[in-house]
Amino acid sequence: MRRAKLTRRDLIRSFGPLAFLLVPVARAMGYVAGGTFAGAPRIVMFFKGGSFHSPSVRLTSLDTLGSTPLAPLVPHADDLIVFQGMSIHGGSPKSDGYQEEHGAGLIGCVTGNGYHYSENDSYYAYTDHESIDVAIANHYQSRPELSVLPFSSLHLGAGAHSDADNVGLGQRYISFRKRESGDSLYGNAIEPVQSAGQVYDQLMQRVNLLCSGESNQPATDATAQRAALLRKQSILDFHLEDLEEAKRTLGVDSEHAQKLEGMVEGFREVERSVQAELDGLEGGTSGSMACPTSTRPDGNGQNENNLDDLSPVHDQMISLIKLAFEWDLTRVVAFTLSGASSGQRWPSQGVNQAHHTLEHSNDVEGQNIMGGYYAQKFAALLSALKQIDDGNGQTALYNSSVILGMECWSDSSSGHYLDDIPFVLAGQGGGAFETGRVVDANGRSNNDLLVSVQRSAGIDSDVFGLASLCDGPIV
Repeated sequence: MRRAKLTRRDLIRSFGPLAFLLVPVARAMGYVAGGTFAGAPRIVMFFKGGSFHSPSVRLTSLDTLGSTPLAPLVPHADDLIVFQGMSIHGGSPKSDGYQEEHGAGLIGCVTGNGYHYSENDSYYAYTDHESIDVAIANHYQSRPELSVLPFSSLHLGAGAHSDADNVGLGQRYISFRKRESGDSLYGNAIEPVQSAGQVYDQLMQRVNLLCSGESNQPATDATAQRAALLRKQSILDFHLEDLEEAKRTLGVDSEHAQKLEGMVEGFREVERSVQAELDGLEGGTSGSMACPTSTRPDGNGQNENNLDDLSPVHDQMISLIKLAFEWDLTRVVAFTLSGASSGQRWPSQGVNQAHHTLEHSNDVEGQNIMGGYYAQKFAALLSALKQIDDGNGQTALYNSSVILGMECWSDSSSGHYLDDIPFVLAGQGGGAFETGRVVDANGRSNNDLLVSVQRSAGIDSDVFGLASLCDGPIV
């Protein structure tokens, strides 16, 4: 589904003088050419650190998913696209000096772009370019109907670091904004919040404002909120009358009237939402949503490498992502389970060496045990998104694009590989993606996956990152 913003020029070309009435209407609605505005898909960049042992995740169909480390994803098979033979950086690092696959894998995974090193060591990687989550969050901020969301994006982590942060920080970040003049080395990198309690406080501050009567905060007078909603309702009625008059002027069967019908339906959707909020105020709740009653989580993944300790923190962060999406506090989340060169291990399952060490010693069994853990947490996130009802028979997962990202993989003491990486995309992006299949990338770079996701978010471009690595959307 390729949708472009309806510009002033488009309106004038289509509607003539009437466009000067419709431009502010269209802008307020975030209307897009080609159909009714139906929102913008949620985006989750779910980064798991070290890659799966690639030969263990080679599929020709999803029928054999259960025999791989991706087995926890079997219940979600219909909502997945598993890519085979996909590369990062075209298979070799795109650095302007020292080259090493770990930095290329992490930064290439999320930016699709080149990078630098401040020293000849993989832990000193940094980039000047923005990551896919930041690019989409910035695009959403340019849309009036999304710019009012409390958070343009959330950056969460639990165990989000490498096995040698004391050496250099270049392996712990997955979110980057474009470098600006005066930035320090990592000044454009966004540190993920690894305290679940801190994230909870951020979200609940906004949720409590919406819940009023049923929140754990002192009740507030809803008179001003009700008056604002009534004013919004009257403005909607005014615009709907104008649009109906425009349809009559243009002719019911005309192409122009059909285009206007999209705007009318968009306003009707907002009208229903406003009425639901008014009903919620009368009943002491926000719409039909039950106000959260959960206790504040206390998990913290900072400087933690043991998955036995990290597992409950990962679960808490997934619950908080669900909360943020349920209450439409943001549309973009970056969730880092581990940085590159992962130092994580899983003692209760007999894995006592760091993931990075498992890769270089070609410990396939250990790698697959760890891979199963990350697939399990990815599946838990998908289950959480399926529990959110978006209406019209759709779940939040249907209206999301969730990338399972990773870095290079290895099977020897010195080898690192940036090709044959099994990326996974979950969710239909609001109808943009046909899921339930395996796609042979045939060596194409993950740039084309990022292009597909950005197009589902309304960014009309066939390039993300290095143009030389882009062939256009892969799905």
